[in-house]
Amino acid sequence: MIAVLLVFAFSPLPAHAQKEKIRVGYYEDGDYMSLNENGEYAGFNIEYLEKIARYTDWEYEIVDCRSWDNTLQMLKDGKIDLLPAVYYTEERARELLLSNLKMCDIYSTLNVRADDDRYHYEDFESFGGMKVGVIKNSVDAANFGKYCEGNGIELEIIPYEETGELLGALADGTLDGVAITHLGKNSTFRSVAQFSPEPLYIALAPGRERLLRELNQAQSQLKLRDPYYEAELYDKYFSVSIHQQPAFTAEEQEFIDHADKIKAVYGTADMPIEFNDPETGEFAGIARELFQSIENQTGLEFEFIPAATRAEAFGKIKNGEADVICSVVDDYLWAREHGLDMTGSYLRSPLVAVTTKHGNGEIIALPEGYWFSREIAKDNPGRTIKYYVTFENCFDALLSGQADVTFTDTYVADYLLSDIRYEQFSVVTLSGYVEEISIGVSKSADPRLFAILDRCVQYTSTEAIDEIVLQNSVVRQEITLDYLIHRYPAATIGIVVLVFAAVTGVLGYILRTKSKNNKTIRDLLYRDRLTGAGNLNQFRMDAEKVMEEKTRGEYAVVSADIEQFKAINDAFGFTEGDEVLRSLAAVLERSVTEEECYARVSADRFVLLLRYGGWEELAARTASIGREMEEWAENTKRPYSISMIFGVYIVQDAEKFETSLAMDFANYARWHAKTTRAAQTVLYDETMRREELRQRHLSDIMKGALKNGEFVPYYQPKVNMCTGDTVGAEALVRWIRPDGEMQMPGSFLPFFEQNGFIVEIDLHIFEETCRLMKEWADSGIAVKTVSCNFSRRHFKNPSFARQLAGIADRFGVPHGLLEVEITESIVMEDIYSVRKCFGQLKELGFKLAIDDFGAGYSSLGLLEQLDVDVIKLDRSFIRSESKKIKEEIVVRGVVAIASELGMEIVCEGVETKEQADMLVRVGCLIAQGFYYARPMPAGEFRKRLHGAQ
Repeated sequence: MIAVLLVFAFSPLPAHAQKEKIRVGYYEDGDYMSLNENGEYAGFNIEYLEKIARYTDWEYEIVDCRSWDNTLQMLKDGKIDLLPAVYYTEERARELLLSNLKMCDIYSTLNVRADDDRYHYEDFESFGGMKVGVIKNSVDAANFGKYCEGNGIELEIIPYEETGELLGALADGTLDGVAITHLGKNSTFRSVAQFSPEPLYIALAPGRERLLRELNQAQSQLKLRDPYYEAELYDKYFSVSIHQQPAFTAEEQEFIDHADKIKAVYGTADMPIEFNDPETGEFAGIARELFQSIENQTGLEFEFIPAATRAEAFGKIKNGEADVICSVVDDYLWAREHGLDMTGSYLRSPLVAVTTKHGNGEIIALPEGYWFSREIAKDNPGRTIKYYVTFENCFDALLSGQADVTFTDTYVADYLLSDIRYEQFSVVTLSGYVEEISIGVSKSADPRLFAILDRCVQYTSTEAIDEIVLQNSVVRQEITLDYLIHRYPAATIGIVVLVFAAVTGVLGYILRTKSKNNKTIRDLLYRDRLTGAGNLNQFRMDAEKVMEEKTRGEYAVVSADIEQFKAINDAFGFTEGDEVLRSLAAVLERSVTEEECYARVSADRFVLLLRYGGWEELAARTASIGREMEEWAENTKRPYSISMIFGVYIVQDAEKFETSLAMDFANYARWHAKTTRAAQTVLYDETMRREELRQRHLSDIMKGALKNGEFVPYYQPKVNMCTGDTVGAEALVRWIRPDGEMQMPGSFLPFFEQNGFIVEIDLHIFEETCRLMKEWADSGIAVKTVSCNFSRRHFKNPSFARQLAGIADRFGVPHGLLEVEITESIVMEDIYSVRKCFGQLKELGFKLAIDDFGAGYSSLGLLEQLDVDVIKLDRSFIRSESKKIKEEIVVRGVVAIASELGMEIVCEGVETKEQADMLVRVGCLIAQGFYYARPMPAGEFRKRLHGAQ
């Protein structure tokens, strides 16, 4: 297999075709697409398509189709090729070709004139009798009809052909309102309802399958190269503008009209976010100006209460002295701990590490009582933590040599670093730590207060926040000759930090999560939009109701999924995957009785509560579900088969039913079925219970073990087989328990991979390795390249490369001495994510290695795309006694081609002299294995390096 793939790897690529003209349907649609003052086509749709054109050989011909209805019909008739911003419906999925990836998520709105005060936000009673215009035959019109029906609203709906005509009718008073997709930034109307958030896709005419493949590939490339493009473009056209004001419900307006002064607590020294103005002693800063805007928008009045420390601020919330805290990190655990509800965030910022030139990072200064201080302390076990009252106190501790490093967000860092005293400090951004700053409202306060403040934050535009930030980002300082003399030599640092903070503020705020008021849209809370089945919320309610009312017999919780669903999605697209899910939901709907229930939990995972009349009966029912899905695939001539997997947990008659626990047990049985392939339907049994208890125990102790330093790196040398020299090493994790017992990786790593803790373990081993390498170098030892293993989970983190660079830089370890190692299977699973991340790591100077090469379907062409430095041959190449000649031929070929590509070959698992001799004969000179050295503690490896010198 590998030999064949080596041939394919070097096949020539087709030349680029000439630009192909694509006819794009156009109709006037506001910020989505319109003609600007220069007669140019502009808007969200146009700009998105121009971005797509960079990844295709397309050029566009815009065809004015006048109206939405006519545009859609022309697409169905093949008179145009492409139409952007199309909602999904089953009919459209049958008649048209829809892109795999969405353009964005958008919601529908009910809009009224800004000066029309007859309507409050979601005041259903006042909506009665309205004349509301909609676009004829649009999904918005259908969604609005359902919205009215669901909320008992009776009004007149009037269809229009064109968006311009519709909005004109609202502006001139012909209509009381329009129900339409969110109008965007330039809208001058007021939204009094929001509903039906749904994705928008690009639609292609029937028969354009080749164009669809090119479009899907282009969207995938765009998503991989610029994962935030969609959000940035959305914010450009659809975020709240300075002209749009929040609307409130009648109940909220009543609160505003009758509320006394609201007591809000703020920090006195958290410059520039909140502090006491040194001249007036009054509340000042970014938060103060935000609250001034809220006062202007609502008419509410606030009494601001100073607090010198975070503990004092939280104490005033707890004892009822204040209902609001002006700035607090939006973390749900932090909110729960302090009895707060958090609004949407109004600032977003990564943390920065601020250091002196001579510190070694061992003593950390942190402001006491802050969320990030606890996180930093937790993630830095073994270092000395010193707590101070304010951020400025922490900076002063660095200045006096009492600490080596402190942490803060970019806003505070920018503000303080503009002070001449701190100019010599260095700054490193830590993208792995991000603060989202919100307004906190006491859980004991009137809930209407939270709703009002949350909506005010939602309707505070990006431009307004940027203006506030810029006005509050500079220290007020007397400009003297002495100041100028000292200031300008370090101006570059100040400017860089200032620009970085401003850019981070703008781009970060683009991505802030905005709370959407959907309390009245029951379907969003309890139904799965794709399949129409209940969702997890509905299942919890239904299951608990069934179990409370049952009078006899037992029930079983069944966790089900489709074994090859990801492969179907990857090969045939998300639209096809959605069809499979709808079919499965239909099968389950027919399979359950009135005393049973089911729901879609996520992706292809469904959960059922079924009556249990014995194992054979239940197994027959699950087998029947599996057969129905197989028959559906056959009858609809699908080019694939479908296999179902089921995990079962039997709820005993006398047992107190706990939905989450029962689902966990059923999920564990399903996972066991999937990994062992023992049977289609697997029962949660005593063996699984013991394994579950073992894993729960691991889960209970793993974080404490990490904090206590029980996870340590062992190093297995890489050896030049010709000279015997140690040329590098691989870092491997070992768990040394307090009693001295060593846990081998196989006993805990698979579970940590499953629950995500592997991410913390990987980074810990990497950080320990960097620390040890610095220690070795400082003691005069010539440091060799060390490779560290990383889980597939890291490649979902867009900041992963910067995170590694930040750790390495903290210890001063050259990136070229660090090798990022992943297995071949990770590459084959998600080549796009890996390729993007590898590109970032390569730019930063790290070496890249593929482990277990040859264990699966390998391609050196694939590795050439990834530009790897090292290939580690899987031990299976040298294990077979019966295929020695073939093995030697294959290894020789791999070594020759890899050498041509400039890659180093390392062979793992070398245990005999015979194996070593064969590898040397074929040109593989570097090996790892017990024949040369077992993995060893850091101290022993250090002695080995020192002895070599």
